[in-house]
Amino acid sequence: MARRLRGPRLALALAAATILVALGASSVLADPPGMLVNPPNHRHFIETPDGTRIPVGPQICGHPEMQQAFNEFHYNIHHSGDPVNGNVPTLGPQDGAPGLHNGLGAELIGVPGCG
Repeated sequence: MARRLRGPRLALALAAATILVALGASSVLADPPGMLVNPPNHRHFIETPDGTRIPVGPQICGHPEMQQAFNEFHYNIHHSGDPVNGNVPTLGPQDGAPGLHNGLGAELIGVPGCG
């Protein structure tokens, strides 16, 4: 009987350890509130090769409560800087998501302002 329970207990312990490590890593890698300066308001889109624009990321325009999420998206996915503040060090990638800034296929773009 004890032998039959050993496998499920080990699997459960490994799953629990994996979840704890993942939760710890995610909180360590996030930029804490106040670390990132607010970039100028703009909207993010994925622009397909045919020119179609698909809105992505937290939309700051009309939703000021999304400022922290917008900052995280902007500096870690889009770019690690902006025209007003220059390069801003983050805990995420410093050049944005590589596959969305390589000139191949769909690209992540920013459109200035909220209009």
